[in-house]
Amino acid sequence: MYQLLRIAQLVGLNAVPGFGFLQMHWTVGTVIALYWIENLFGTLLIGMRIDLHRRLTHKKGHYVIQKNMGTVEINGQKKPMRFLGSFLTMSLVFTLAEGIFLVFLLGRLPQQDHVEFEPLRLGVQLVGAFLAAGFLIDLIGIRDRPFFWIHRLANAMLSRVFVLFFVVYIGIFALVFFDAPRPAIIVFVVLKTLIDIASELPESQTGEAPQYQLAIAALFGPNAREKWANYSRDANKEYGTYSPDDEQVMERA
Repeated sequence: MYQLLRIAQLVGLNAVPGFGFLQMHWTVGTVIALYWIENLFGTLLIGMRIDLHRRLTHKKGHYVIQKNMGTVEINGQKKPMRFLGSFLTMSLVFTLAEGIFLVFLLGRLPQQDHVEFEPLRLGVQLVGAFLAAGFLIDLIGIRDRPFFWIHRLANAMLSRVFVLFFVVYIGIFALVFFDAPRPAIIVFVVLKTLIDIASELPESQTGEAPQYQLAIAALFGPNAREKWANYSRDANKEYGTYSPDDEQVMERA
């Protein structure tokens, strides 16, 4: 039931800019600005989920030092990054960088694609409602959820941020060289929807490729499934940040 609610919420969330762009003829600038605002609000709400999950579960994964993330200075003392700090730093830095490039992109758009504030206000209201609904859904049973669950939510949010960052770059390229930013928006709508839905599909906690990924890989030949399984296994060993040990409950002070 939880996954069905989350998928319905994510479909609704993605339908707002998609329907607005394709059916209500929202401008390119309006849709890009809406996606950026969604990323900003989404990052903050995921941060709230992480903090609440940490306080309620005391899972070890929240306290593990994040590699290659440097330190943060608190009260004059340098402390290593942990899960929440690592997530917020990465997501907010990329989101703010997107905002800088976005200002440049919006300023270069033709007049007919500039931001329209009335549709943007409506979009923000609808997106905000769906984000709030997702937050409330995730509060159900959060005390009993594994660290793997919150780790997946954070990774899915980072994926959205990175995809928008990529699309803003592509949008600038398409605008400068082809005067065609609209295809970049359509690509982003499709990619983000797929990423959001994939984030709710079953996934192994052992580092093995999920069954749905193996099924898709098998469509490309008899050896593709095995190759993808090996690639996923090796990539998780090399770059994976989740470990089953993260599910241990730390002693409360």
